[in-house]
Amino acid sequence: MLDGKVVGVILCGHDGRRGIIQHACVSPDCRRMGIGKKLVDLALDALKKEEINKVLLVAFKKNENGNAFWESQGFTLREDLNYRNKALAEMIRIDPEYVK
Repeated sequence: MLDGKVVGVILCGHDGRRGIIQHACVSPDCRRMGIGKKLVDLALDALKKEEINKVLLVAFKKNENGNAFWESQGFTLREDLNYRNKALAEMIRIDPEYVK
């Protein structure tokens, strides 16, 4: 929170074995202030308390800033996995910059 407004969020959980960061975002005008790092640190500390030893996340390849951030936090790129989706209903993309 900054001036009564939410400026950063992180959604993290686990399945008892592996943690997953489902979503993380910092308001564009509040980036590079350490907010994202603090959110990640808090989420990882919470996972460690649950004795979770490995964490995964998914980031769009075209999200250069996001990928640079995750690398700066020690997350490495895995190239041995295939990420798969299955739509259960017709969906309209709201992020056309990633569809290209």
